[in-house]
Amino acid sequence: MLNEESPAIDVASLLFNIANLRCKQSYEKLFVMLAPKLLNFSRKQLRDDAMAMEVVQETMLKIWLKAHLYDESKGAALTWIYSVARNVKFDLLRKSKHQNDWIQGDDLWPTLSEEQDPDRLPKEFHAIVTRELKELVNTLPPAQAEVVRLICLQGASHQDVADALGVPLGTIKSRLRLALQKMKEALDD
Repeated sequence: MLNEESPAIDVASLLFNIANLRCKQSYEKLFVMLAPKLLNFSRKQLRDDAMAMEVVQETMLKIWLKAHLYDESKGAALTWIYSVARNVKFDLLRKSKHQNDWIQGDDLWPTLSEEQDPDRLPKEFHAIVTRELKELVNTLPPAQAEVVRLICLQGASHQDVADALGVPLGTIKSRLRLALQKMKEALDD
């Protein structure tokens, strides 16, 4: 920890210069003086170097952006800075916990091998299904049929199709959505 007596005055004046003058030299002095101490402080609490570095970066950024919020009458400058660091740490921990709670579709569905999937279409029917699918695509309006062929049958990306046809990406997505809806309705009938 820094000595609370004389450096506190220096830190407070540095914060004042940052807040009122946007003084980069004051910010640099503050950064050189505090970043290593904030890093040690964060490492002890988090036991994760990457997150500790992120806490320091975010804290120093917030100091630059919010130095005007420091009120000398409410406490020492170092106390305010360590409070900012503590809040940044809590925000990052909350954010990382929330991200760890996210579940992706691939996490839910088991990977099935061919012999484990009894609903899989036998290879001898692939030609029949392909022919019927092509016939169904041919019933679509030409612009929609072209999009379905390129995206669904040839595996092109939406953006590649938009570029190739010279139309906006939204138009490609709309054509595909309408075509798939029409195909679904035809199959349901």
